[in-house]
Amino acid sequence: IVAIATPTAMAAAPYAKNTPVVFSAVSYPILAGLTTSLETPDKNITGTSDEIQVDQILDLALTLTPDIQTLGIIYNSGEANSVENIKKAKTYCEDHDIAIEEITISSISELNQAANVLAEKVDAIFAPNDNTIASAQDVLNKACINANIPLYVGADSMVSNGGLATIGISYEELGKATAKIVDKILKGNDVKDIPIQVFKENLNIYINKTTAEKLNITLPEELLAQSNTIIME
Repeated sequence: IVAIATPTAMAAAPYAKNTPVVFSAVSYPILAGLTTSLETPDKNITGTSDEIQVDQILDLALTLTPDIQTLGIIYNSGEANSVENIKKAKTYCEDHDIAIEEITISSISELNQAANVLAEKVDAIFAPNDNTIASAQDVLNKACINANIPLYVGADSMVSNGGLATIGISYEELGKATAKIVDKILKGNDVKDIPIQVFKENLNIYINKTTAEKLNITLPEELLAQSNTIIME
């Protein structure tokens, strides 16, 4: 069984008693109860993780917009992955003397008001790869553009949809890595011998050029020259 994203993987997990389960794009497999170890999966479940590297994303934020003194964070507090990523963002901000304004939502209907309130209080907003935010990202994009502040996000798809920038793996590459794991299992390899893959190095930089132009942000030439920088419009 191949299961994409955390809710689907959790739904597939009971079937692992009889059939190997390979997940893709699960940020925190241990937190989701899919395994107790990334190195030696112990529940007949393995796969690939899209755990976002929050520190690298916020480093990029300070490179593009170094005058951030207050960072807004917005997410659905009911999504465990988002909660973990926000913890990382808070730790980063504490270490870099950046103030935080936090707003949580529980549904898409709350996003418009929350986004507009938050955007007026901060120098930039960070939204993790939160399913609720991503499903109505246009609302958050509009609030940020109106307030002339950048939106940093947790996935390349969210940059494609109007966020300013992120750092992360290509989800196409994540899919290929997942397929390779499936191939190993079909060829007889034991699941427990196939570590869960978490991508932390050699990540891509994704920047939305159209959004940067709307915000009058000049993209550094040295950043544009890097082979791993991908410009979206």
